[in-house]
Amino acid sequence: MARWAVFDVDGSMLPGTSMEKQFLMYLLRSGRLPLRSLFYYGFSALARWVREGADEAFKNNKMYLKDVPVQAVQRIAGVLFLQEILPAISPAALREWKQRRQAGYRILLMSGSPDFLTGLLADYLRPDFWVATHLEIRAGHFTGRVAGHHPYGKRKTLLLQQLQPKLEIDFARSIVFANHHTDAHHMRLFGEAVAVNPTPALQKIATAQGWPVVWWK
Repeated sequence: MARWAVFDVDGSMLPGTSMEKQFLMYLLRSGRLPLRSLFYYGFSALARWVREGADEAFKNNKMYLKDVPVQAVQRIAGVLFLQEILPAISPAALREWKQRRQAGYRILLMSGSPDFLTGLLADYLRPDFWVATHLEIRAGHFTGRVAGHHPYGKRKTLLLQQLQPKLEIDFARSIVFANHHTDAHHMRLFGEAVAVNPTPALQKIATAQGWPVVWWK
């Protein structure tokens, strides 16, 4: 069994924002998001909000990519990663990453952002394993649907439990870094948990649980 250090990206290693939010803002600023994509996204968000609530309506909604060519998205993502995402990664997060690596931990990178963004960060940081939102592709275009589980909330717990045999995760000897109150569920799996740039709700949970609180800027 192995010790793992699990690093959340959005809001933690990337303070105050997410890779997907940066990507969306870039598309909007550059006029590269077709009107039909906004319609798909808005209509899907409204329908899912009624059925499943706000979190599923927005965080698990990738319909803005429906019918968009994969290669075009990958090109844009590559530019955005170098210009905006990589420079915004917290130096404190990178120091912690390096220290955990030197201490013999295996490293798992976890993000709810799409795989075409998280994969670029994984290529740069070289974790032992990474988790992201994998998107369905047909005929070289995104369908707007998620392939598998979107790593958010309790689904992170499910994913980690499914990965445990394959990665030989010793939860009791491993550590997790995360920022959002919906992360508290999977944080409880670990022998050590650190609340990074926590939401007010996670800060309250961290105080009750005795978890350290740190601020990565």
